Amino acid sequence: MVLDLTPASWQVWCYFALTLSLLIAVDADLRERRVPNALVLLSLATGVALNVLGPENSGEGVFSYFPGALGASGAMLGAATGLALFLPLYALRAMGAGDVKLMAALGSFVGPMDTLNLGLIVLIMGGVLASARMLWHGNSRVVLSNVGTALSSLADSSKPRFDPATQSADRMPYTLAFAAGFAAYVWWRSSGGPAFINF
Repeated sequence: MVLDLTPASWQVWCYFALTLSLLIAVDADLRERRVPNALVLLSLATGVALNVLGPENSGEGVFSYFPGALGASGAMLGAATGLALFLPLYALRAMGAGDVKLMAALGSFVGPMDTLNLGLIVLIMGGVLASARMLWHGNSRVVLSNVGTALSSLADSSKPRFDPATQSADRMPYTLAFAAGFAAYVWWRSSGGPAFINF
């Protein structure tokens, strides 16, 4: 069964669902410092459903000039790509589990190629926002010391591990980087910009 949507209206529904998911995630992260699992699961299910039931058209995804659903395999590959992309950052304790799961949920909407591109933009926005926040709060020395501690514990396992829960100078709600990255990537692709990573 295919939803009775044109490719353009399907794209609008995808953008609406993605935007709503990100707004709720930002609100929860600002208030509770976490991304709810229920939101992640609902977003993941919505991304898969829209890609299964939407119009095939080009089958190149939501950011394409000729948008079209990716099917179940494209949606699940996108989710797996999002998980694989941010899971190492969770292992390094540089990112929370909720952020990793949110990237997987976003991947279910956009497919594997655009998940890599979106993830790259999210990481860049995260760096920009974290740097601005560090300068604003004037705690650059503590932040750089923490980065050194984290990297040295990776190089030498006998050294104490960095614990972001107790040693962080300041915790930025990373969903802000997701929202800024998504907005920037939508603007870039909508204005005719190509995917940075293309396959």
